[in-house]
Amino acid sequence: MEPRISVRHETVSEGTKEHIAESCSKLEKFYGGIIDCEVIIDKNKQGFMAEFIVKVPQQTLTAKGEGENLYKAVADAESKVETQLKKYHDKQVAH
Repeated sequence: MEPRISVRHETVSEGTKEHIAESCSKLEKFYGGIIDCEVIIDKNKQGFMAEFIVKVPQQTLTAKGEGENLYKAVADAESKVETQLKKYHDKQVAH
């Protein structure tokens, strides 16, 4: 799965894009049926905002993370969407 990365009001290096792609690939170990992953990076006055939009069958999961640097914002959003994927996976297994 290749994530789509959108950046607003800022530019990011190739190394940063690779880090974000690694974060998206980590999500597959929590649920293997991910259809699409999109990451939106935004720069604002307080710092950075990262939003993960993960599409799974019959549902779309979103999570936002904020931080003073980009890596902290990405890690925050990643941990939130991990929790949602675990919950989604548990519901699928229970049925």
